[in-house]
Amino acid sequence: MSFQEQEYIRILFEEVYPTNISNRDLSSYGDMYTKDAIVTAPDVPDRVGVEDIVQGLATSLEKEYIDPFLTAEEIEVTGDLGYVAGTYSATVTPHDGDPSKELRYRVSWSMKKEAGTWKIDRETKIDRETWYNETDEET
Repeated sequence: MSFQEQEYIRILFEEVYPTNISNRDLSSYGDMYTKDAIVTAPDVPDRVGVEDIVQGLATSLEKEYIDPFLTAEEIEVTGDLGYVAGTYSATVTPHDGDPSKELRYRVSWSMKKEAGTWKIDRETKIDRETWYNETDEET
């Protein structure tokens, strides 16, 4: 396992993925996945394939701004297969003015190297916790 491969996966996990979401860059977001990728998260249907995964994010972004932060805790690489596990937290701010909320998950990615590029093949978010940010304003 090479440190260079681990570092590349860490950058995808901690920098590229959240930037694509924050910047609403659906094309670059979709490019991160294998064509048969699957995304699984609590309280929402599984998303299968790049088009479905991108549509899931697009639907969310129509209603809310998402500012994610990911931290890799473990990265393993064996040949053209990789695995990363860590934490995902996000501030989600609805466009309709409702209070923002904080989401926190444990997350893991199974990755495949395709044509020299690491891509997400399976993304799983578990143990969802939600906190609503209420304002202290008096009415």
